Amino acid sequence: MSRTVRRILLALAVGAGLLLVLLLALPSIVSLDSARARILGAAESALHRKVEAGAIRLEIFSGLGFRIEKVTVRNRPGWQTPALASIDRLSVKVAFWPLLSRRVEVRRIVLEGATVSIERDPKGAMNVGGLLKPAPAGGAARSVAALLVSRLQIARGRFVFVDRKVSPGETITIALDDLTGEVSDVGPTSAARFDLAARFLAETGRNLTLKGTVGPPDPDAGLGQAPLHATFGAKRLALSWLQPYLGTSPNSDPGVFSIDGTAEGAILGVLKLAGNFSLAPPAASTAVPSVEGKFAMQLDWPGGSLVVAKSPLSVAKLPLTAEGGIDGLHATPRLDLRISTPGDVPLDTVTGLPGLGGSLPADVKLSGRVRLEASIAGSFSDLTTQGSVDAAPFSVSRGGEPLLAAPAIRATLASRGKEPVTGRITASSGNLQKLPFENLAADWSWDKGALTLVPTLRAFGGALSGRVEADLSHPKSESRVSLDVQGVQAQPLVEALTSMRNVLAGALTAKMSVESRGLTWDDFSKTARGEGKLSLDNAELKTVELMPQVASTLAAVGKVAGFEVPSSLQSTRFSTLETALRLADGRLFTPGLSLSGRDVAAAADGSIGFDRSLAYEGRVTLGSAVVKSLGNAGRYVADEQGRLSLPFRVSGQVSAPKVAIDESVVLDLGRRVLARQARDRIQGGAGKILGDALEGGSGKKTDPLDILQQFLKAPPTSTPTPTPTPH
Repeated sequence: MSRTVRRILLALAVGAGLLLVLLLALPSIVSLDSARARILGAAESALHRKVEAGAIRLEIFSGLGFRIEKVTVRNRPGWQTPALASIDRLSVKVAFWPLLSRRVEVRRIVLEGATVSIERDPKGAMNVGGLLKPAPAGGAARSVAALLVSRLQIARGRFVFVDRKVSPGETITIALDDLTGEVSDVGPTSAARFDLAARFLAETGRNLTLKGTVGPPDPDAGLGQAPLHATFGAKRLALSWLQPYLGTSPNSDPGVFSIDGTAEGAILGVLKLAGNFSLAPPAASTAVPSVEGKFAMQLDWPGGSLVVAKSPLSVAKLPLTAEGGIDGLHATPRLDLRISTPGDVPLDTVTGLPGLGGSLPADVKLSGRVRLEASIAGSFSDLTTQGSVDAAPFSVSRGGEPLLAAPAIRATLASRGKEPVTGRITASSGNLQKLPFENLAADWSWDKGALTLVPTLRAFGGALSGRVEADLSHPKSESRVSLDVQGVQAQPLVEALTSMRNVLAGALTAKMSVESRGLTWDDFSKTARGEGKLSLDNAELKTVELMPQVASTLAAVGKVAGFEVPSSLQSTRFSTLETALRLADGRLFTPGLSLSGRDVAAAADGSIGFDRSLAYEGRVTLGSAVVKSLGNAGRYVADEQGRLSLPFRVSGQVSAPKVAIDESVVLDLGRRVLARQARDRIQGGAGKILGDALEGGSGKKTDPLDILQQFLKAPPTSTPTPTPTPH
């Protein structure tokens, strides 16, 4: 190798070394602080906000560009949050050759630790107002518009929404955390591609994804009107974090929400959204139904409205369609949503619908074919809900046992804000358990677990109505039940509601008010107490054989008195039954019970137990017509009014009670007969003394010795002096 060549190579090596040293020292030697004012001025002109930054350093080996530390975009005065945005580190990489033509091509921007804070004040104003307005023409704005950004990378990003309006006097903060991803091909004439992931309404992980393109922006309209084409997904969002916006109780859990779909349009223009969603209630919740479905909607941000096209969904396995929208998004949002079934649909189980705020017990099943229509309208704090359900047929069962069945039934509901939910159920015919009915109408209200039910219906030739007040959220709380029965045939009613057969007949009229702790049979039998009254026309106590026992007793007396009991006496019926009612200690007491019929009556006091046991004591009275039917000897058993009264007892079970008349009654009647016969057949004072002694004068019973002593003390009977017979 020649000396000249060696010198040239040495010179090149030295030059390369010097260049390398120069490049290594350049970031420290060359300061970009002189360009700070121009860079920050361009940013402030674009964002309409004060922009601050730390040190600015030149970067060469990782790519030609610069790095800025601690960038801050300040909020305008008056906001609680001092910074609209902050970036721990901003790195900008540019293309070298375009710089020679005085053109800036930004190949990559890297944002590390970026935080954007959006704030709403108590009046509803936002700190981003005017942020996306087009920048003034010319100057720095024109330079910014000329930028072509190839790629934007984000690491550890964060968006925070600070709201001081939704809960007056409180500050609610919601954050989107751990934002990571990339935006590429950013520039004034190209559509930017983005692929982002973040965490939202979740404790760990990234459950939010967003992919698509946006742009190119319209220089006259700003980035907010740039075309957007995107797919998005949000998995298992914990809605309990949004309770101030949902209007739910702080202690309630609305469940977990998931959604995925597409977006077409402009971010701050008209945006069309479509996709799928689901709501999974908490595992232990009985108040929130499961929801899943599809959606198609249009968001008009300038107009402040959201329009929902007819979309299919399922609430608690009930297929529905929804349509409507929200107005006033920039002020007080107002909802107008209509929900209906797609024609008649099968109904297997319903745990709740919007506006009900409640659910059916797990062992309650509904079945049939149903058509539903409902509407929800108003502000979120004062929603008005109206709905109707038409089912044909319809049945309700609990634990496998039928509760209600009807060929057709209609139910309505209505509510407003926090007021009770009210409604009405009507059916022309059907069965309530084993009770066949007609013209059922039941008004109801539901207020935080408290149910009030006021039903009326016709059954067995009469009318039944009632009122039930029960707090189902507290099963052992005080429940109140009232019942009004008018002219219902007693026998089929009793046989429909109980297992007793052929016990009671007649037209029943009754009123009863009862209180108990709980509504189960066990609760009712142990704690129920109440009062009322009852009457029965054309009464027939089929198992209580009172009159046959009376006839048998009189037949025994008749053997002494010399009369015969007519066979019709044992079939004598009572026409009416009347009594007061008192329920306590598991028994129904009937103080002052009276039975009356044609020339026969009975009065008794006693009770019927929930175990169907009877315990009664009373007196049956035969009128003068019945006494006269005994013949002339009947006067010997009658009292001064010509009537006959006998005491009786009833015990045993309702289906086979025992009726008894005390044997002493037979002896007393026999004594009365003998006494009165003695008075009639023995003339003078002796007959009276003997009669009084036998009957027990003044109500006192005597023995035979007393009778003899009184007879011997009787004054001698005067014997008229015989008239001499003339000779």
